[in-house]
Amino acid sequence: MELLERLWQQTGFQPNDAQRAAILHVEGPLYLPAGPGSGKTRVLLWRTVNLIAVHGVRPEAIFLSTFTEKAARQLREGLTALLGLASNITGRHYDISQMYVGTVHSLCQRLLGDRRIRPERQRSRPPVLLDDLDQYFYLYDIRTWNALAQQAGCRDDPNCVINELFSGRQSNSRHEAVVNALAFFNRLSEECLSAEHVVQRTRKKGLRSLARMYDAYVQSLRADGQLPKTDFALLQQEALRALDPGRALRPSSSTSSWTSIKTRTRFKSGCSSA
Repeated sequence: MELLERLWQQTGFQPNDAQRAAILHVEGPLYLPAGPGSGKTRVLLWRTVNLIAVHGVRPEAIFLSTFTEKAARQLREGLTALLGLASNITGRHYDISQMYVGTVHSLCQRLLGDRRIRPERQRSRPPVLLDDLDQYFYLYDIRTWNALAQQAGCRDDPNCVINELFSGRQSNSRHEAVVNALAFFNRLSEECLSAEHVVQRTRKKGLRSLARMYDAYVQSLRADGQLPKTDFALLQQEALRALDPGRALRPSSSTSSWTSIKTRTRFKSGCSSA
């Protein structure tokens, strides 16, 4: 604690009570909801300094994550500077060269290309990562869109089915339908919910069709004869599957995630479809 106080004095940092409590927390997980301008980056940096310089945690045992690569570089630079100040006081050198600082997505890509976790250490190429724009155009392609709707058994206009499901109004805009579908697909991926999980928990035919379209979408990304693709939401599942095959997309017996999706998406009445 004395070390941190001296560092705070040198840098002119005066944490408030909430920031101080977060920085000093070292026992077990800590979940902190924080809004813009609340000092999230500073708390991350100082908590990491506390773990390394005060409590002797090995830097390579820490994963420091943020949302963008630019912010990750800033975190590493800031951490290097603060640990340099700590070295001047303690006389110890803190090597963070083996510490991973980056985005969750970049870590997942690294895991997917790591032969150490592959069966028989086989060399493999990570799947092609679709960013938000790539994902949109992949789904907006008329051949892909129609194929997914057909595989889902949607005999009515899928644009009408999806748009009325989300907005409660008639619209045959494919752009609007794709945007709505992507929001739903990504939420299922993030919650690790399968299409089967959704179909079993709703009586809405339109929603069942949309869930089956999600299943067809996921399968299309892994089509035989092509280099597998993935999106940001599915990437974490891919990494989890590489580390522990069978865990990702395991239908849950709990309805909490499904209830959360229904509440946040605010579905309206749906069109009839098969």
